[in-house]
Amino acid sequence: MSYQPEPVTKVIRGGAVESVHYGSAAVVDSEGRLLYRVGDPYLITYMRSSAKPFQAIPLVESGGARAFGLTSAEIAITAGSHSGEEIHIKTVRSILDKIGLKPENLKCGVQTPIGIAEEDRSAKSKEDYTVLHHNCSGKHAGMLALAVYKNLPVDDYLSIDHPIQQLITRTIAEICCYPEAKIAVGIDGCSVPAHALPLYNMAWGFARFAAPNSVPMGRAKAIGTVSMAMMEYPEMVAGTGRFDTVLPRTEGERIVSKGGAEGLECFAFADRHWGASLKIVDGARRAIAPFATEFLYKVGVRSKNKDLVRFHIPKIKNWREVDVGYIEPSFELKEVEHE
Repeated sequence: MSYQPEPVTKVIRGGAVESVHYGSAAVVDSEGRLLYRVGDPYLITYMRSSAKPFQAIPLVESGGARAFGLTSAEIAITAGSHSGEEIHIKTVRSILDKIGLKPENLKCGVQTPIGIAEEDRSAKSKEDYTVLHHNCSGKHAGMLALAVYKNLPVDDYLSIDHPIQQLITRTIAEICCYPEAKIAVGIDGCSVPAHALPLYNMAWGFARFAAPNSVPMGRAKAIGTVSMAMMEYPEMVAGTGRFDTVLPRTEGERIVSKGGAEGLECFAFADRHWGASLKIVDGARRAIAPFATEFLYKVGVRSKNKDLVRFHIPKIKNWREVDVGYIEPSFELKEVEHE
């Protein structure tokens, strides 16, 4: 059966539709059954930062996290895309101290923190920040921790040929039930390998993340440790006021929420043992939160509440901070019966 992405959000200005963003989504249970879809549930795209929970698993599964005495907050930040707040800098530095390395060992590059970039791009220049402020520094610290634990070189941990990256790719393939040889590998914004696979398989992977008993016992314990850390410390997964931090704290079912660049959002619904992946085809960041929030309402994982309003139908302001429009989600969530 052939599918195509569908319109999922509209940008409204002055009563007229100015732009339309297309998207796709898949909802899958831990047995691999496709339950619901929007557009093309088999669309292939890069996981980007939505892969971070899976990239964190080998550190825990190997025993490295326990050996270094990493806390739940520290494990959560290895699976997160933090905002470069003081609590994040302190946590990443703590991981480095425990493994005997320095910030200079992080090869993620220097980035204006996400929170600053959203609120006031002119507040400081890039020169005012370090690698610790990069949203991926926690993930990189986790990869270095695994390399140190396994007595592997740390200088080239970014290389796709490094044993750490090979292990991560294999882990993603196994949990998402997708052949390793079919995973397209690119380079992410922070220079580590990025993995591309169908939305269906991403959702299946997150469903198994929500149902650790669907994998072997050793891996189940590691998945449980990572998912519990992310739910307990959502401030380490993102940061103040951001979707992946606010959502898990709202009333409703337990949820792991992890976004990725270019309009991707993935969920593990812990109480249902379901996973979901959503993609805005043109990669527009502004469209993914409205799409994702409306999706959660339609699937019944969340009820409408005041904490999610600004994500659901965000206002558009001009340079004088005047409200000039809004973004509105509009799509049909289709139940799948025979796929």
